Amino acid sequence: MEHSDELIQVLPAAPRLRLLLGKGRETGAPLVWTSFLLRQPTDEGLLLYNTLTLELLHVPSALLPALEAPTGALRDTLRRKWFLVPQDLDQHAAALELRSTLQEMEPPAEQLKKYTVFTTTACNARCFYCYEKDWTPRTMSLETADKLTDYMLAHSGGTRFQIDWFGGEPLVNVRVIDRICSRLQEARARYCSQMTSNGFLFDTAMIARAKELWKLEKVQITLDGMGETYDRIKDYKTDGKGAFRRVTDNISALAAAGIVVHIRMNYELYNLPEIEKLADWLVERYRGIPRVAAYPAPLFEDPDNPDVWHTEAERDLLCAAELDMRDRMEAGGLRRSLPLSREPELYMCMADRGSMITVLPDGEIGLCQNYDSSGFIGSLDGPALTQQELYSGRILREEIPACSDCPIYPGCIRLKLCPNQICYPQRRHLREEIKKRSMLMEWKQYQHLQGRTNE
Repeated sequence: MEHSDELIQVLPAAPRLRLLLGKGRETGAPLVWTSFLLRQPTDEGLLLYNTLTLELLHVPSALLPALEAPTGALRDTLRRKWFLVPQDLDQHAAALELRSTLQEMEPPAEQLKKYTVFTTTACNARCFYCYEKDWTPRTMSLETADKLTDYMLAHSGGTRFQIDWFGGEPLVNVRVIDRICSRLQEARARYCSQMTSNGFLFDTAMIARAKELWKLEKVQITLDGMGETYDRIKDYKTDGKGAFRRVTDNISALAAAGIVVHIRMNYELYNLPEIEKLADWLVERYRGIPRVAAYPAPLFEDPDNPDVWHTEAERDLLCAAELDMRDRMEAGGLRRSLPLSREPELYMCMADRGSMITVLPDGEIGLCQNYDSSGFIGSLDGPALTQQELYSGRILREEIPACSDCPIYPGCIRLKLCPNQICYPQRRHLREEIKKRSMLMEWKQYQHLQGRTNE
């Protein structure tokens, strides 16, 4: 690709955002760089990403000195594109208003698109850190499973919907999964499913049934370490000796059956060295195997108990480890940077979408799989859910001072319903670095496409 001394548009602004925002404003006030800006150096210059408009620009090296005090056509271009904004603009308020407007423009969901189903809150493992460990086990009956199936059929509108099997360990109550899917298949419903599982209870026959009857497309399986460390942390209630090998063999079998497996590596200070070894082991075991991916996942700090929060040094260590392991996974082919979003972030998760619900073993309906009493909005036996109830999870958590000039604020949604949203500098830095990796990926892809075009 030929070098240029002109500003390059790698990704345009999102169409809806460009329409609502229009061109950047001139108010007579001095222009300053937007707060919603991420910068990432490249071999050829500098990438600029506007997290409000979602536009990605590349500034070639020859043009970098002009960025110190942009003038003329460069200044006008950066202003029109919202990279330079009037100093008197309340950017935070503008971003919040824009998100609110976009949400109001979204048509209300006419059908439910996803059901997270707790087949049981019981589990065959006894992970000491599990937030469910003190719950009284509840298991869904076949009668409740039939009610749920009827509910799905009544609310699908003939469109395709997704079931996420959850628990506890959902495979502890596999008969409910079979029952629901058999009835859905008899009714010729259009469905698919995913699962969060420890992976221990799968066998050859079950995997075949999962593929054909459950229409299982993806399984998330957590690994907390290797060998004896994994066995000790999981502490399976049955004979758990050799559990690590059994689960990792099941991962291979699921992938061979055409089912995607996402390996979640849970880590904390106590098992960080082991997880770093696990990351390298996974690359060796699954490198080149389609449908297997892996990612590190730090365990949440308890937001209601500041006495057990990490020190700043510990947070530095944990967040640096996450970036390092992400890099290892990407280099080993078990993970790739996600493309930059081409649509504005309007939802955080299932709880604020209005088209997804959680169903507990007794038929209670909630908005979040990490449920508590505040998340319940009805039951399978109750009256039809209203739009107000389905969208009740959209209430936002009170903002913190750092929100006012955070560069990733436009895409950050913190729900009041969610207990796992402690925001601190290291986590913000981590999210910025992950975005920057995506910026680099988009730039390399742009260069590749340009090179092919010029051949």
